[in-house]
Amino acid sequence: MDNDILTLVAARPGRVRDGLQALLEAIPQIEMIDHVGDGASAIKSVVEHRPALVLLDTNLPGDEVWAVLRQIKAQWPQARCLIMSDSGQQRRAAKAAGADGMLLKGFLAAELVAVIKKLKLLPQEKPQTRMFGWRDH
Repeated sequence: MDNDILTLVAARPGRVRDGLQALLEAIPQIEMIDHVGDGASAIKSVVEHRPALVLLDTNLPGDEVWAVLRQIKAQWPQARCLIMSDSGQQRRAAKAAGADGMLLKGFLAAELVAVIKKLKLLPQEKPQTRMFGWRDH
């Protein structure tokens, strides 16, 4: 589809990546273009695919997530980058490196969808309007 959100997940193989992939695949507008397990592969995939959404796990090998994030934002600033972290204490480092958002691991599917909407990648729900009838007097 033309409106699909091209998405890259950079996380070590395992439960976090598998769970995240399952969550993302349940969102119809998301198109998983790649999932990688290290920073160098993440940068290569960003250059090749130009994703709209990049999810980065802070547990990438070699504590390289901040350098990878800075490089992604330098090469493809249009990408919205979400950090998945074990600790809220990394919020400042994520923001300094250029993250567009951060989720603490263990987040609910609804939280992920809300963050993607906040980044304006998914449509917002339209407010419901009520139709009021006119009374004849």
